[in-house]
Amino acid sequence: METINDRITASRQAQKMSKAELARRIGISHASVSKWESGLNQPKGRYLNDLAAALGVTVDWLLSGSGGTPESSAEQQIPGYHNVEPAVIYQGNRIPILSYVQAGNWREMCEQATTFDGNVEYVLAGEEIGPCGFGLWLRGDSMLPLFKEGDLIIFDPDEAPQPGDFVVAKNGSDGATFKKYRPRGIDENGQEVFELVPLNDDYPSMHSDRQHIEIIGVMVEHRSYRKRQTGS
Repeated sequence: METINDRITASRQAQKMSKAELARRIGISHASVSKWESGLNQPKGRYLNDLAAALGVTVDWLLSGSGGTPESSAEQQIPGYHNVEPAVIYQGNRIPILSYVQAGNWREMCEQATTFDGNVEYVLAGEEIGPCGFGLWLRGDSMLPLFKEGDLIIFDPDEAPQPGDFVVAKNGSDGATFKKYRPRGIDENGQEVFELVPLNDDYPSMHSDRQHIEIIGVMVEHRSYRKRQTGS
């Protein structure tokens, strides 16, 4: 296993874990895991720590193949320290945090290089992201228990949604909605049919063959805060 992508794949398969499950544990998209394993991208920043924890290996082993194999790393853990790894700081893209109305029209705004009036909050993405990446403060409780109001969700419009990904979509109005993406095949006109599913059973699913839905971006990062955000 000469590369980090080989070690990620081998560790995941050794635990009989799917890519979707690994993505869920880390809080990223299925597509991001696929890029890591294919070598198109590499985990950076906090994702290295989260990935190592999810796979039960050390960051050193992921990066270099040294510092303990997946089988032996658990035996070498130091009590009181085994769940901590030195942070690797990655200075990612600076992206805007949008309102739900802005998100609904973001592709056009981004491609036209539309500037904001200066009253926009920016954050640094935790990993490489496309030039039109953006964030949203989550509203409501339709995605409980995994996502709660006040969480920051970061999206990449250049990612293609995969089954089980979490996406933001234009819902036929001026706003946007955040849901789980679930493909349902192809209709008689050759168009993809999919539904957007809330995690909270109290809310209904949305169906692309019954209403106009346009996928805006795929979630690539989820940040949950214990302290309530102000001014959002």
